[in-house]
Amino acid sequence: MINDIVNLLDLDDKHELSSLQPPPESVVMSIAARYPDISKQYLEFLRAVGTGSTTREFYIYQPESASYVEQHTSFQLYQSASRELYGPRSEGPVPADAVAIADSGASWRYCLCPSLGGAVFCLDMAGPTFETQAEDFFSFVAQTVLRKRSSASVERK
Repeated sequence: MINDIVNLLDLDDKHELSSLQPPPESVVMSIAARYPDISKQYLEFLRAVGTGSTTREFYIYQPESASYVEQHTSFQLYQSASRELYGPRSEGPVPADAVAIADSGASWRYCLCPSLGGAVFCLDMAGPTFETQAEDFFSFVAQTVLRKRSSASVERK
């Protein structure tokens, strides 16, 4: 588990986060007011590192309702009559307070869900499924956003 932003940034030896830009403090404060139980690590990351596209085109952004995924073309295709190709659909897996905060351009959205604690969840449009990706936001960045590292280097921090 990574406990602070300094340890997280130490893992970014390829400078993948260098292209992100911190939003104005007023924006971070607005997010905190709109989502009072949102991950404090996420807010700290926004302040120190920012939003945008990493150098490997992984996107970190301001929260938006995870329900917006239903408007995405991939979601609509997976949920269409052709869904028999993809298997049965599970109903209602996405909590109402889930907010999407990252993606890699694929059919997954990474979400925070304050009612479920500080974990980061993967919303897979094909199911749709909503499953734990990482125990907290800093671990998510270390394990998913940054290039894969040996588990020993992540655990050492």
